Amino acid sequence: MKSFATHDEQLAILKSRGLLIDDEAAAKRVLSRDNYYALIDGYKEPFLERDELKNPYGEELYEQGSRFGHILALYQFDRKLRMLVLGELLKFERSIKSKLAYRFSERFPDVDSFLESANYSADKAHFHERDRITATLNNLIESHKKRHRVRYPELREFYEKHKNLPLWVLVNFLSLGQITNFYTVIDQDLRARIAQDFADDTGVHGISLSAKELDEILSIAFPFRNKAAHEEVLYPFRLRSPLELSRLESELHQDKGSVTNGTTASLIKLLKAVSPPEEYEAFTRDLLELIRSLEEALPEGPYVRVMSEAGFRE
Repeated sequence: MKSFATHDEQLAILKSRGLLIDDEAAAKRVLSRDNYYALIDGYKEPFLERDELKNPYGEELYEQGSRFGHILALYQFDRKLRMLVLGELLKFERSIKSKLAYRFSERFPDVDSFLESANYSADKAHFHERDRITATLNNLIESHKKRHRVRYPELREFYEKHKNLPLWVLVNFLSLGQITNFYTVIDQDLRARIAQDFADDTGVHGISLSAKELDEILSIAFPFRNKAAHEEVLYPFRLRSPLELSRLESELHQDKGSVTNGTTASLIKLLKAVSPPEEYEAFTRDLLELIRSLEEALPEGPYVRVMSEAGFRE
């Protein structure tokens, strides 16, 4: 059982394991703000001694020269990485919502056409998810009628002004997971048109995007968005199943496996296929600056391990 330890005791434990602490007062201020579990347990791995000759019993010991400041630097890097990645994923989320609402409404312009089952894929495998989507949209429409505790006042305000709630308004209140499912259950022509809209936006010569490939990008974006939004450790996160994106990987001129292995680097490279070029260039410029700052802050060994875990050196 883990028992409570004061900040002084926590620092003593770290020092007993070989971690150097240059300024104990500053370290205690960090622990009071960010807590031991989030900082140490979340970011200690690249600094632990794995050499069996130096650590024959596999104890939690730190490599010679490892400092509290190194762990803090990685923690701060990952926090900034989460903000960068989340910003791009929110742009992607906004874009898929806009494109889906536009193309669906263009095809089915009647009021509340998105509630009609006939306007979705005829594949029986999609019926259950289709019904969930239409029920969710209907619940959003009904939600503005509640007299008290209206969840989305914006919907009531729009309805009172326009007397209906079109899809391009409602999609803004769907989660990325719900939008992913929505995209899955519309008909194939619409799916292909939306995927092509993304390819057109990128302006990258020779890049195309199929509906199935957009499904795969959504499948990696959703869990990474949740990781970033919930402030979990991001850099080593990867999907368990490889992505089926070999064709797109080749079109993006990436090394074999660098896009399909589901790492943080995979996600970053895939965002090029769904992002306007000027936005993607600004994003990668900020990312490279962040990586360079980490390289300056860490010893070579831990830095290489972090980059490898994130998928940048595989």
